[in-house]
Amino acid sequence: MIVGTRRRGGIAVGWAAVLVCLVIGSAAVQIAGRSGADVRPVRAPVVVIGVAGLAWGDIRADQTPHLWRLLTGGAATGAATVRTTGGSACASDGWLSLSAGQAGVGPRTDDGECVPLPAVRDTGGGARVGRWDRLVDAQRRSEFSPRPGALGRALSEHEGCETAIGPGAAIALARPDGTVGRYSATVDDAALGCPVTVIDGGQVLESGSGRLNSLARIDAFAGGVLQRLDDEATVLVQGVTEPPGGTPHLAVSMVRGPVTASRHDPALLTVTSTRWGGVVRLLDVPSTLLDAVGAPEPAEFSGAPISLGRARPTDATRTVHELGAVTTTDQVLRRWAGLLLLTVAAAQLALFAVAAFVWHRSSGRWRRGFAGATLAFSVLPVSVYLVSLTRWWHSPFPDLSLWGALAVTVAVAVVPVALLPAHPLWHAPLAVSLLTFSVLVVDAATGTLLHRASPFGPSALYGGRYYGFGNSTFAVFSVAALVLAGAAAAELTARGRRRAATTAVAVIGAVAVAVDTWPGWGADVGGGLALIPGVAVLALRIAGVRLTPVRLAAVGSAAVAVVAAVGVADWLRPPASRTHAGRFVQEVLDGQAWQLVERKAGYALGSLAGGPVAWGTALVLALLVLTLAWPGRFSPAWFDAALREWPTLRPTLVAILTTCVIGAVVNDYGIRLVTFALITLLPIVVLACIRASGQAGAFRLEAAFSPEESRSTLDD
Repeated sequence: MIVGTRRRGGIAVGWAAVLVCLVIGSAAVQIAGRSGADVRPVRAPVVVIGVAGLAWGDIRADQTPHLWRLLTGGAATGAATVRTTGGSACASDGWLSLSAGQAGVGPRTDDGECVPLPAVRDTGGGARVGRWDRLVDAQRRSEFSPRPGALGRALSEHEGCETAIGPGAAIALARPDGTVGRYSATVDDAALGCPVTVIDGGQVLESGSGRLNSLARIDAFAGGVLQRLDDEATVLVQGVTEPPGGTPHLAVSMVRGPVTASRHDPALLTVTSTRWGGVVRLLDVPSTLLDAVGAPEPAEFSGAPISLGRARPTDATRTVHELGAVTTTDQVLRRWAGLLLLTVAAAQLALFAVAAFVWHRSSGRWRRGFAGATLAFSVLPVSVYLVSLTRWWHSPFPDLSLWGALAVTVAVAVVPVALLPAHPLWHAPLAVSLLTFSVLVVDAATGTLLHRASPFGPSALYGGRYYGFGNSTFAVFSVAALVLAGAAAAELTARGRRRAATTAVAVIGAVAVAVDTWPGWGADVGGGLALIPGVAVLALRIAGVRLTPVRLAAVGSAAVAVVAAVGVADWLRPPASRTHAGRFVQEVLDGQAWQLVERKAGYALGSLAGGPVAWGTALVLALLVLTLAWPGRFSPAWFDAALREWPTLRPTLVAILTTCVIGAVVNDYGIRLVTFALITLLPIVVLACIRASGQAGAFRLEAAFSPEESRSTLDD
């Protein structure tokens, strides 16, 4: 029997190692194609042709021949995030965002319709944007407090020669008072003589023949501009809004110039604000223009200069397909991510609630089915990331492929856990948490490639966080780290090595904190503030140290000090290379940090009104707190059995709750962060309870402690 158990354990370890190796191999393929140099393709003189509503699906040889020729000629390409509002986009949204360097909002009518771009009036030595005060006043609807005119002021103070052609371009280059230094209604050679020229290339209409006609006019106009430019000029064709109609799309971003012409292989555009090859932001364009002429960047700008990334396909059709696939992938993920979370949370709550009442009266077949479902739920969080290995978005039917790939991934991930014996009780939780922890550590170290195509990952369409660990991934990662630490401590204390158990918790916790907070990996400032106290609570309880107010205050101070040190280290890097941590330090120095804190606090409070999922999360959280605070009174017998067989389970749960509560307070996800943590934690705990109730009393760890030591160490 011992030989069989060891054989199954060896198979489980080997199977898990294969999964981790697949993650490493997939990351290595992606990393091998990256460009190691930070080459800026946009240099003065630069001409920006901005088009409202231009998406990659519009670029076709028969539909936009001039833009297609630009693509086949080796232009560097990217898909640009241009969404600035929650509803349908207006052309003025994008132009105002360029002007302010922040997400701007154009004025609407009382019915919510877009207000046409204002006329530009000649002032005899310049021009002035009409109804400028109305454009500025509209920014009160933006939570980012944009200030139109920031780009125009920065350029005029440095270079003093920038030309706007067309009404949208006039908005982009206007100064804070609405004046434009150089303006032309049409394109001519004299208008293209400045280091920076911004041209309003028109707007793609919504549908039908009107859309095709508008694309033909825009393409012909762009072709005329390209013919006037010499080989020394850099041209940036940039979509400034989403296509009309309200469906989110990533916009076109193409750069052609001396730098791109000197490359043998055409490249994808990249930027440090996304760290995502082929994905840039509209808000990076103002920073790019200032960098091109060597002008200092205003503190309120949130972008970074665009650079060249890894090589793109030389075939134009494939390039258009791959950049369009970023939009398709994100649309599929946004369509199903909320439903997946709701389904998993509701199914777990219903399944575990029913089991709590009927477990002792149920049949063996029902119990086996329940145990299998719980096992599948326990590996679902890591499967949500492993599903990216299947490249499901390349299927002709991405929606079906996503769900099918997720089902297959769950089945594969279940195997190493199912092979493990039921006792000791913590072996299955250790295996699940180790697999989850290992996959996410490898993913963080290799650029979070799995994270991007995961239902728990970021959204290129809606912006926000593009790299590192988002709030949902932090919740999964922190639970996996703390369960792994608690299970490792149980294994070591079972062998009478309490000091080694404490050391193991500290080491696993230190690795988790480093991976989560380091700017090049997780880049998660708020996560560090929440995870460090959880690790400290678990380590102190395993070591037998009582938690006093003084010690808790010291833990909190240490968490703030560590996160502050990481933030300052990030801030010391060049501005374009900073992550969220470094930019927050700069905002503190500029006196603008309070706006960010206030905005995130509003998001967190708003999450409490998130409907049934938020209310169910609060209920389960309250029940878990009561169960841990008053064992025996509120806890069921099967949970008490698990606590007896796995004595480090209680301090592990206390540590996880500590991290969850702090994380919900300091992160803008609020109660939703706890939701992701609970759907990761509950199946692991229930799995332990199932196995404990099956052989209650068959195994006891208390023998590793004296009775007094057991109570002082594990009783919170």
